[in-house]
Amino acid sequence: MDTSKIKDYIKPACDTYNSDNLRLLSDVCLYLGFLSIIASVATWFTASRENRAYGERFGIFIGLWVPSFFILSNRLSRKADELEDEVASEE
Repeated sequence: MDTSKIKDYIKPACDTYNSDNLRLLSDVCLYLGFLSIIASVATWFTASRENRAYGERFGIFIGLWVPSFFILSNRLSRKADELEDEVASEE
């Protein structure tokens, strides 16, 4: 089976998979986690009297994003470190 066409097809995606891009994505996820905390609190407190229950539920929903962003940031940072170690060991 000839896999050269497949390798040529996925090569651009593999070229973008490097430690610098992973580190940038890790930082973005970290900032989104902190932004989610602020958005959750703001949504909770700015709910109108008529829609107080909706505002509280939506604030909690936004608050559930925070651990996901922080965990994703941690995993991407670890993967970036692993890639840097692999490159250093090859040299």
